Amino acid sequence: MRNSLLMFAVLIMIVSCTKDKNSGGSGIVIKGKISQSSSMKGSGAKSLNTVQLSDAKKVFVVDLDNGNLSSEIIDITDGSFTVTATMGAATALVFLDADNKYIGTLASRGLFLLPLNKLIEGENTTINLADLTLSGTSVIPSHDPFGNEIIITDDEINRLKAVDGFFETLAKNIDANNDNILDVLNDRQLFIKTRFWVHASHWGLNSTTPLMSDIDYSSIGSHMELDGGKGFGKPNSIIVSGPVENPYNDITTFFINGDGMDGFYSGINRTGGFFEKGTYSINIDGYKCTMVYSNNDASLSQLFVLPTLHTNSEGKVTSISLEYKLPDGTSIDPINFLTDLMIQFTDEAQNQYFNSPWICNANTGQHKGEHVEGVFTYIPATPIDISHLSGITIPYNDLLGNTYFINWSK
Repeated sequence: MRNSLLMFAVLIMIVSCTKDKNSGGSGIVIKGKISQSSSMKGSGAKSLNTVQLSDAKKVFVVDLDNGNLSSEIIDITDGSFTVTATMGAATALVFLDADNKYIGTLASRGLFLLPLNKLIEGENTTINLADLTLSGTSVIPSHDPFGNEIIITDDEINRLKAVDGFFETLAKNIDANNDNILDVLNDRQLFIKTRFWVHASHWGLNSTTPLMSDIDYSSIGSHMELDGGKGFGKPNSIIVSGPVENPYNDITTFFINGDGMDGFYSGINRTGGFFEKGTYSINIDGYKCTMVYSNNDASLSQLFVLPTLHTNSEGKVTSISLEYKLPDGTSIDPINFLTDLMIQFTDEAQNQYFNSPWICNANTGQHKGEHVEGVFTYIPATPIDISHLSGITIPYNDLLGNTYFINWSK
């Protein structure tokens, strides 16, 4: 287990350091209007505060884009707003009053995010939420974009609802140190998420395809990832404890790395099993805060990526086809769940000798830098020798920023 964890830490460094985090996307226009009487009457919902939606003066736009968190604040003018979001991102709209006090988060059909992967007019899509009302802390649009501008099925919505806890807890996580100032204003936005890994065997080769039975479900593991903005730099120490309701005694920080943008990303592990959902206390070089962690059940959110290698007459790989399945074996189009992935080859000495570029969904808009479009087939620039191939690792980012590593071996 320890050797697997160390190998996984190496893979994390390789993936995080090679990914182009500045590959911008196209702008999706989202607009809406707040009436002067915008609280839902008779709904029975209780708000966490006495502020009304009509008091909203700002929209805090949060984008999860290819595993990275970005945000901006847009003013509300005369009750109306227009924001621009990144195509391919999961976007949340948080409504604040003039003093940045939290009012509520946009929620359509109980989902606290807008998945902007598959849109009716692609990168030219405009989403008009129309009139907004407040029910508890859910900001409800009178126009439902799901099934209209956003192409998504009821089943996909329900799957995302099961794992969108980070967005549901934005009210807490955007002010982690509880000083009533948005963390992003001090470049100290924190993002807490999960990295999963699972082992499998027998990748596909030409006419022989990989099977779901080759996946070792007992090997599924995870750890918490904590990322921080440039206001932190690269910390010397990160101490995580919790959950506050029933604290663990086996939490350790096993790496802290710079993210190439003056911030950091780190791995938090425990020896006794998975992290449960709950509130965790965090100390970053003396900076104390708390965050709500929503651990995703891998059985709810994981897609399995099944690779098949196709070779030429010399036995070298000329293309790799990728199939996507749910844990129950159902084939699925990954467009509303997966944003990008990478393919890595390792030899018998555990040397990684091939890394593909990040391969993105065709509809994400992430086509700059070294990204490659299309997640079903990858064609390398030159044929790849596999005479010493021992393992294939496929890391991918889901729409909510979590990362999964699927390790295939002979």
